[in-house]
Amino acid sequence: MDFLIFYGTPIIAIFFFVNCVSLVKKIKNGDENTAINTIFGAIMFSYIIFSLIGAGFMN
Repeated sequence: MDFLIFYGTPIIAIFFFVNCVSLVKKIKNGDENTAINTIFGAIMFSYIIFSLIGAGFMN
């Protein structure tokens, strides 16, 4: 569990940021499908939040 919180969360956060940037670019174009990016973003965001909650309980 410690490994996922300390090493996995920053990697997922980087993917989350890149996904958000690509989602904004697709929304700006207006004609591209954004469903996959939205689903991936929701999954990554929930992982980040649960990792932060788990890190809080470790203290």
